[in-house]
Amino acid sequence: MVSSGILSKAAKSFGFDVETLAFISNSTNEVYRFSKNDSQYILRLSEKSFDYVNRINAEVHWVRYLAENGIQASLPITTTDGELTAVYNENEKWVIATAFQMASGIFFDREPGMWGPSLFHQWGELMGKIHSLTKSYNPGDLSLKRAEWGPAILDNPHLREGSYRILLDKLQSLESLISSFPKDEKSYGLIHYDFHPYNFLIDQGKITVFDFDDAIYGWFALDIGVAAAHAVWWGSPKHDRKSKREFATRFLNEFLTGYLKQNSLETYWIQQIPLFMDYRNISSFFWWLSSWDGDEGHLSEFQKSAIANAVERIQKGLPFDGCDIQL
Repeated sequence: MVSSGILSKAAKSFGFDVETLAFISNSTNEVYRFSKNDSQYILRLSEKSFDYVNRINAEVHWVRYLAENGIQASLPITTTDGELTAVYNENEKWVIATAFQMASGIFFDREPGMWGPSLFHQWGELMGKIHSLTKSYNPGDLSLKRAEWGPAILDNPHLREGSYRILLDKLQSLESLISSFPKDEKSYGLIHYDFHPYNFLIDQGKITVFDFDDAIYGWFALDIGVAAAHAVWWGSPKHDRKSKREFATRFLNEFLTGYLKQNSLETYWIQQIPLFMDYRNISSFFWWLSSWDGDEGHLSEFQKSAIANAVERIQKGLPFDGCDIQL
C-alpha cells in the first residue's frame, strides 16, 4: 500500500480533499474513490518504473480519444497543471497517479436478469465501435504508443518444473501459432485486452467501459476471445463441459451480431476466436502464479483444482471448456 504522503500528493495534484478518499481494491494497481465538486471519481495508483509513465499517458490519451468520439467510457481527468498523470518518488519507488470520472451503474451480476442476449449484443457492438475507431487513431507523439502483443516473459523458475511445465508448453505452443498470424489494419490495432464483465457497468441498459490498463496493439479477434473466455468463466449457467460449449456458442452469436454492426471482420479471424479463448485461459494460470514461491501449500484449493484439471485436459489434447466450438 502506498503511504499517506503519496495519497496527500495525489489529492493536491488532482485538486480534491484527501479526506474523501475511500479504498476500493489493490491488485495490479491501488484504486480509490474520491469526491470533488459533488461528483465521484476514481484514483488509480500504479507502482511502476519511471519509463512506464509514457505507457500510461498513451493509455489515457487513447481513452480520451474514444470518449470524444462517442464511446461510453470512464473519462480521464487532468491534474491541476493540465497533465494526464502525476508521478511521485518515494523510497526509490515510482508511483504514477491517474484519475477518472466514476462510471455510473451496476455490475452484471447485481441483477441476474440483465445477463442475456441483449447485453451480449450491446457488449459486442461497443467493442466493434472501439475497434472501428482504433483504425483511425493516431497518437501523433511516438511516446504515446502502447506496447505490441508478444509472448509472455516468465521469470519464475517454479513454472518450468513438473506439471507446471505442461502448462508452459501449452502456452508457448499457442504463442508460437499466434506469432505467425498476419497483421493489417483490418484485423490488428489498439485493443482493450481486458474487456470482461467486471470492467464495465450498466446504467439503464447502457454499458460504460473502464480499466484500459492492459491495452495493447493486438488482433481484434484476440480482444473478442478475451471477452468470450471471461463470459464463459463467470456467466455460463452450468459448469460442465457441454453447458459451457453451448453457452459460448450462444454468447458469441449475439456478441458478433452486435460487433459486426460496427466493425467488419473476415471469416478467417472469426474462426480464430476459440483459439484466442484457449490462449486467455492458459495465460490466466501464469498471471495467478507469477509470484508463486514454489510451495504448493501456498496455493488456494481453487488454484490447485484448476491446475490439475487444466493439466488433464492438455494431456488429453483438449481445449479448455467453452473453447471447443466452431464459428
